[in-house]
Amino acid sequence: MSNDKNPEWLSKVSKSIIKHMNDDHSNSIVSSLNAQHSIKDKKAKMSKLEINGYFTMSNNKLYFIEFENTCNSLNQYKIELIRNAKKYRYYEL
Repeated sequence: MSNDKNPEWLSKVSKSIIKHMNDDHSNSIVSSLNAQHSIKDKKAKMSKLEINGYFTMSNNKLYFIEFENTCNSLNQYKIELIRNAKKYRYYEL
């Protein structure tokens, strides 16, 4: 599930992706958390990226949001984030 050492490309963009997602697409984070873990928390925040998903903080606990595919580039990461947003739109709060 989680890698201790992420590839350089992901390490370089992690902060900006996390900020962008939390600021502009929090509904996607909340929907994914609800869909994958049945947790309804409008205040959930993306906190750490992995090549196969990301960790979300909700009520002082970390939950892993899994992607369908492992990512090897920034473009693949964007595709997976968009895929989850579309896939879990029904779970929006």
